[in-house]
Amino acid sequence: MQSIVTQGWRRIVQAAMGLGMAAALVACGGGGGGSAGTPVVGPGSGASSPSSAASAVAADVVVVLNKTTMTNSGSDSITATVTTIDANRAVVGSVPVSFAVNGNALVTPGGTSTNATTGTQTAVITQGADSSVRAVTLTVTSGTISRAISFNIVQNSTSTNPQANDLTLTLSSSNIDNSGSRTVTATATAVDNNRNALAGIPVQLSVSDSSAFIVSSSNQTNSSGQVSGTVSIGQDRSNRTVTVLATSGTLTRTAAFQITGARFSQASPVPAVASAGAAGTVQYLLSDVNSNPMPGVTITVSGNGITSATGKTDLNGAYTFNYVAPNAPGTTLVIKAAAGGADSTVNVTIPGGGSTTVPVATTPVSKTLNLSADVVTVNTGSTSNQVTLSAFFRDGANAPVSNVRVLFGVTGDNGTGSVASRNNTVLSDLSGTASTTYSPGAVSSPTNGVTVLACWKVSDFLATDTVSNCAAAGGQLLTTTLTIVSNPVSISIGTDNSIANGASTLTYVKKFVVLVVDSAGNPKSDVQITPSVDLGGFGKGFWVYDAGLKLWLRDDKSEYTSTTTGARVTSDTLRATCPNEDLNRNGVIDSGEDVNGNLQLDPRKSDVSITLSGSTKTDSNGVAVLQLEYPKNLGSWVKYKITVTAAGVLSPPAYYPLGIPVRLPSDSIDTVQARAAGKGVTTASEIEDYLYAYEWLPVAADALALQSPAPAFANSPYGLNSNCKDVR
Repeated sequence: MQSIVTQGWRRIVQAAMGLGMAAALVACGGGGGGSAGTPVVGPGSGASSPSSAASAVAADVVVVLNKTTMTNSGSDSITATVTTIDANRAVVGSVPVSFAVNGNALVTPGGTSTNATTGTQTAVITQGADSSVRAVTLTVTSGTISRAISFNIVQNSTSTNPQANDLTLTLSSSNIDNSGSRTVTATATAVDNNRNALAGIPVQLSVSDSSAFIVSSSNQTNSSGQVSGTVSIGQDRSNRTVTVLATSGTLTRTAAFQITGARFSQASPVPAVASAGAAGTVQYLLSDVNSNPMPGVTITVSGNGITSATGKTDLNGAYTFNYVAPNAPGTTLVIKAAAGGADSTVNVTIPGGGSTTVPVATTPVSKTLNLSADVVTVNTGSTSNQVTLSAFFRDGANAPVSNVRVLFGVTGDNGTGSVASRNNTVLSDLSGTASTTYSPGAVSSPTNGVTVLACWKVSDFLATDTVSNCAAAGGQLLTTTLTIVSNPVSISIGTDNSIANGASTLTYVKKFVVLVVDSAGNPKSDVQITPSVDLGGFGKGFWVYDAGLKLWLRDDKSEYTSTTTGARVTSDTLRATCPNEDLNRNGVIDSGEDVNGNLQLDPRKSDVSITLSGSTKTDSNGVAVLQLEYPKNLGSWVKYKITVTAAGVLSPPAYYPLGIPVRLPSDSIDTVQARAAGKGVTTASEIEDYLYAYEWLPVAADALALQSPAPAFANSPYGLNSNCKDVR
């Protein structure tokens, strides 16, 4: 192996000493790769003619190491070759040189001056009595000239203390949302010179981010040569890049992923048109990917001609920026904000001059009024309990419509609450959204007892127009309802190990209990319960009868005694688990959804029904009962998840199984297969992991005990083969 040197240096050495000397200067040795032999060449000052006199003086000194690392085995060494040259870069012989090393290493020179003919001298460096891993510097001095070069003493690889030749680091994802529930798996792999994976190698995983953290089950590689850790984003939900580091001895590798999801869910200028010199505000709400508020985040707001401000979002992720419109009639004030890695731009029209009005909006076809929550707690001495009011506008092509004028208001709260925009007009932004916030007072309301109003029109309202005289103002009214509660409550769902037949005996009925309590744990009666069920996916395959156990079995790998031969048989009876084809759950076959080509979406929405048994409200014990009902042949072949909400409940909805919400749109089979390929796992296992928060529809135990007749669910109604894209 030959190291790289500069062309000028190569010509000098070859001219003076021949190709053999050049090879000696740059020869490589063992103990590590790297750039061994890279010369240290000084700038040169002064001059001397070639001389063999013992008192000859060099203009410069060149130092070359035969390798850049030395193992701490005690038997390894590094050879340094020194060449003395004059101002013309020609070799000078018989020049006195001395050698020194730090770091407890030892240096043994071959002499005290360079060779009279070749102008070279060598020295051998060893680790000395110190076997620690460290950096060492060799210093060569000749007269007033001093040159230094460094190398590393590294850990020697033995059977009891192996060392990797290389290290790789991979991440399970390059981008995750900021919900806090998503994680990234970092996997470091240690290999030897032949790229064989090495077990028992110490590897330390870490993250550079001040909030994120990583949890590793071990700091030594397993039999596959790997160490894995799970990275969580921590408390900081800002959009940012997180770098993961893997370190093993002198090897360090890095990989990075992005955290996204922070956004301004509201950036409303009030008023939308501000006269020169008039006061105005911009109401900001910073939210994560699930629309949860992001409190305590630094926000900066600025604009031309106004005073900038820096602050922090409050408990609701809100921040109000106050400004005075500059004296620039006929212009548009552009206000920019940044917080948590998200940016916002708001335009405020300053009337006057040649431009006095906001353009008339296109008449929207779709109009919706939504609330960030339909239940909010009373405020006592503060306005920290809030709900966001958002009006959405779309045209016939479902594109957002901007510049729609909206007046917001509420009725039914006894006048104790307040709307942040007051009687000012709010304009829909580029996303077609007009937003403000509502803060209740200290008085609670009946369920859905508060009506939220949004009066809209495509042109300007008069200064005297209010939401209460919407029709007279030429506007159109959108409404929805809100409940103000005085006591926080919680909801839970559970079940037992029993299952029943439906009234027709053709269906199974599985019951669940819902329990609602107040903040003291006392039952909450007369609470309206709203259940829903999501079908996450379906299975393909069949059940087999084990003649030995006298039981029907089904699994990824079913081992059973054959009823015909009596031999033990192993078979994949659960041939495939497939995600729901209806990705957005709208019941319509959208592009790319009917992947198995059977002209329907599997599983069908009608495969499972959910109802409340008896009253739709909790009884005096805070209890309500709901049930799933489904045809018996679908038992064990559909993955389901129940969500239960309750009017007045401030805690998150209750879920069964597991406390994880349904997320739509769901992943397609192509997405899951791509993710499985990236992880080097099977599509089946990736789908099972994807649907881990769902359960198979249960079946009756007595149906599994009789060989004949076979149970109704013996064969999957969705097919028997292992391909989710095939109807068979």
